Amino acid sequence: MVTRAPTLRVLNRAYRASLRPAWERFRRAADDPFGAQLRALQRVLKSAAGTAFAREHQLEGVATLRDYQRAVPVRDYDEHAPWIARMLQGEERVLVAEAPRAFERSSGSTSASKYLPYTRGLMAEFGAATSPWLYDLLRHQQLRGSSYWSLSTSASLHETTPGGTRIGLADDTEYFPRPIRRLLQYMLPVPSAVSRLPDMDHCRHATLCYLLRDPTLSFVSVWAPSFWTLLLERATHEGEALVRDLAAGAIRPPGGGAPLELPPVKTSRARLRQIERALADPSPAAWGELWPRWKLISCWTDANAAFQLPELQATLPPGVEVQGKGVFATEGAVSFPVVGFSGAVLAIDSHLIELDPLDGTPPVLPAHAEVGRRYAPLLSTSGGLYRYRLGDALEVVGFYRRTPRVRFVGRLDGVSDLAGEKLAPGRVSEALAAVTREAPPRFTLLAPRADRRGYRLYVEGAPAAELAAALERELRQGHHYDLCRKLEQLEPLDGVAVSEGTRRYEAALVERGARAGEIKPPALHLGDFWDEVFAAR
Repeated sequence: MVTRAPTLRVLNRAYRASLRPAWERFRRAADDPFGAQLRALQRVLKSAAGTAFAREHQLEGVATLRDYQRAVPVRDYDEHAPWIARMLQGEERVLVAEAPRAFERSSGSTSASKYLPYTRGLMAEFGAATSPWLYDLLRHQQLRGSSYWSLSTSASLHETTPGGTRIGLADDTEYFPRPIRRLLQYMLPVPSAVSRLPDMDHCRHATLCYLLRDPTLSFVSVWAPSFWTLLLERATHEGEALVRDLAAGAIRPPGGGAPLELPPVKTSRARLRQIERALADPSPAAWGELWPRWKLISCWTDANAAFQLPELQATLPPGVEVQGKGVFATEGAVSFPVVGFSGAVLAIDSHLIELDPLDGTPPVLPAHAEVGRRYAPLLSTSGGLYRYRLGDALEVVGFYRRTPRVRFVGRLDGVSDLAGEKLAPGRVSEALAAVTREAPPRFTLLAPRADRRGYRLYVEGAPAAELAAALERELRQGHHYDLCRKLEQLEPLDGVAVSEGTRRYEAALVERGARAGEIKPPALHLGDFWDEVFAAR
């Protein structure tokens, strides 16, 4: 591993040079957000030309943004779903002229999963956000070694749609432009083959082996802060097995068994002694000695993720900073951070982004956004989404040049997102209906636990533990909830028996300002005070 450092320095310089044009394009776009959005509209119209969607909405006659807004209504995923269903069956030129390279899976609001078409055009739009973000980190000396990325798992890699298109990207580097991928693949200490291991415990164990042996680690990118804290916690519990594998140079399952089919991890004796000391007495200082170049961790920092930050920060060595993630959704890139500025700048050079004020006034372009106001982003992309309501709430906190900087406030429509699971009320209602069809209980309510580590089901008129286990199985049919459980970012759902559930539920909400006659039957509530409510006598 010692000889790798000079090579990484050369690669980082080459990497920075390759990203500079994207940074310059973004800066020009940030100076002229209106012009950038007109160009984005032209890209969207070009990608839609000759499609069933374009014919139905008469897009061939659209020349201006006003024309486009008149022709295309605001829609959510469920309203895009009939067109996407045709694409899944293999029908061509439905939403976009370009054939999708893959479909990515995300969590639905009323169904277990939703499928998003990924085209080359959409991947280029993602690259128009990821490339300037990374260049900004490089120019501020935040990436001076290897980089660990945890973007997604590829467990679905062997799945295909009925039309024969693969489900899921081959590996995380596909989010970046093609010329950059080769550089990234060398700079990543954890091989992409690890993310394709079918067993999540094996995947985490192998990830730790590769990270621990690499003294050049300088940057960590995860989604939820808890992902990293749980990974370090696992390192201390599996210390003996990790040292065993690093000494042998072959990774075995944590409990033993045949070596996994992965690249070797042979480690020097000096490095092994350093790893043993760190795992025997884990502390921020110990992690700092293992990874002396580590300068930055990128993760969610807003809304519910803020509850996980203190635990993460307690593990970080002195000098390691936390950078907020911005908003990168499966559907598109909304915003990304810029060093030295609060919030995250809109990805103005990626998609057509309209900002829909939460006060009900008409949508505006980013150039007309106002500091302090809150908006829901509407995305139009080269992946076949048109005026797509993402379901996030953003607050404008300032500007970078002439482009808004935003803060993620939370999910709209009551969606709960403790660790990336995106649990929607409609999905919870559907899941509860499925598991209570034969014997409906008198009352059920799902809510986050007070410690924000998982969910609790409050039940009246049915065995609470049994129903909670059934609901857990049903919710795990959803991609993001299941992934958060596999990664141990959420603990198993538990159940609590209650009495007078409906009366107590309504009384608690009236006490907090709701009108008694307007309280809807519960499925999912985002409050974490329900233990206190149902324990009261």
